Amino acid sequence: MAETSSDAFLNGEGIPVDLHNIETELLRLWGPSADRAGGPDLESPHVTRVVLANLVVEGREANAPGLKQVLDEVTSQYPCRTIVLRRTEGTDRTITAEVSALCYIPAPGLPQVCSERIVLHGGPQATNLLPGAVRPLLEADLPFILWWTDDPRLDEPLFRNLADECSRLILDLPDPGADLAAIRLGLDPKINAYSRDAVWFGLTRWRELVAQFFDLSCHHESLKRIDSLRIEALAPTHEVPPRLAVWLAAWLAGQLGWKPLGNPTHSPGHLRAQFQGPAGEIAVEILTEVDSTAPRAQLLATTLTTQGPDGPESFRLERPSPQSAEVHIKIHSSAYCNLPRIVRSPEIEPARRVAAALQASRSDPTFDHARPHFFWLMEQR
Repeated sequence: MAETSSDAFLNGEGIPVDLHNIETELLRLWGPSADRAGGPDLESPHVTRVVLANLVVEGREANAPGLKQVLDEVTSQYPCRTIVLRRTEGTDRTITAEVSALCYIPAPGLPQVCSERIVLHGGPQATNLLPGAVRPLLEADLPFILWWTDDPRLDEPLFRNLADECSRLILDLPDPGADLAAIRLGLDPKINAYSRDAVWFGLTRWRELVAQFFDLSCHHESLKRIDSLRIEALAPTHEVPPRLAVWLAAWLAGQLGWKPLGNPTHSPGHLRAQFQGPAGEIAVEILTEVDSTAPRAQLLATTLTTQGPDGPESFRLERPSPQSAEVHIKIHSSAYCNLPRIVRSPEIEPARRVAAALQASRSDPTFDHARPHFFWLMEQR
């Protein structure tokens, strides 16, 4: 029976355990599992348990299948002790637990890398028991990262309790589709100064491409002459602008010291705003194309214009189709080479965004500078 349980544990199957004996059961399961997988044969390498952090994940039972797929990929890139808070519709004031291992072989001949997953099931009546159940399970001297995947207002006391204690918070809500009030609560620096929107990490490659237009010191003056920014995005709906596009505009505003003017105007599929820049007003426009089959928002194009010494200049990034991994770079300026270029820059998938958030520096002044501009742009007055 012990061997059967250990095999199931190592294969990622949840093993029910008593809430108060989780650590004891993990020790019992890890031993036979390592023996079972051990040996000199390269087809069954030794098991190496790796824990880089404590990752506490909030998710509802209804979202479990999709969340598990993303979680498996995240923990294969960033092994950690994962504690999943699975919210059920049960009426009992009890918490049940199960444990499993997630294992993978990084390369032939290397040890099998494994991390453990603890799932705590509890209904609405057991919500206030969850923080007390989580704390004894946190590995000492390792970061405590909270990955919140639902509207934090639905379990606000639980959210505030855990967010106040964690060393880093990742808010992972649909884009578009999340209520702005939920995002405000989830990213409130007074609750946790190191909170981040997972969508922010989907911008990394696009931000790099924009920055490369002005990398050389001889082009730094062009940044001060920007007079318009146009962002084109794709999303399953257009009631609100995609956060991915708004974060890109907010990033530029925060980095370049733009000051908001008046109030943004919103209409379906269209956001307009004005900023004050070093050389005058800057018109910002976000256009959203609707594709109801799109799983999430993505960027299609970004165009910056400036008033150069020899006349208007434009700098454009464009993805030729939503499915393409390529981005076309087009520049019209007497100070640049105007030959078009193509770079490979695929969209960053949700699992890679969360993995990037886990590996990023806890302190991110760039995000902090962008945050107030993001909320100013998103607010519909």
